[in-house]
Amino acid sequence: MSEIASDSKPCPVCGETIKAAALKCRFCNTDLEAFEATKRAEVEHEVWSGHPAVVYSAWLWILVIVTVGIGYLVLWIKSRAVTFRITTQRVQVERGLLSTIKDNLELFTIEHFDVHKPLGMRLAGYCLLHLRSADDHATSLMLYGIPNLEHLADEMRESSLRERTRRRVTTFIET
Repeated sequence: MSEIASDSKPCPVCGETIKAAALKCRFCNTDLEAFEATKRAEVEHEVWSGHPAVVYSAWLWILVIVTVGIGYLVLWIKSRAVTFRITTQRVQVERGLLSTIKDNLELFTIEHFDVHKPLGMRLAGYCLLHLRSADDHATSLMLYGIPNLEHLADEMRESSLRERTRRRVTTFIET
């Protein structure tokens, strides 16, 4: 009897007992893999979190060298004053050292993902991601100093499309 119990499981939708290896419930006809994927998409997962790089451009390296390192201290403080948190559903930017302000930008509101590669940033191995949103409170957001930002932009674009599908958002209507 224990073999039968370990060989079966309850359907997550209707609760009927089905085979553990089943791909589809024979009672409610639910595709179990698609159901699990939908449940995972609803949960917010962190993709990247941290501060931007202290020196993210070749021109900033020149500044650090010319100022004999004092520029690095100023750039380090500026870097620590910004924290980016990118998840599968939103981008959060926290600014400030002692008093902070946290901005949230929902991914489903982002209309354009522009990757800029100025010469100085390309030489240092970084780029700039310009996000343009339909949100009236945060119409534009710049991300910089993040390693592999181009790859991260592709992940964010896919997450944005998934969020639009999940929330049933098709177009933005300007009023």
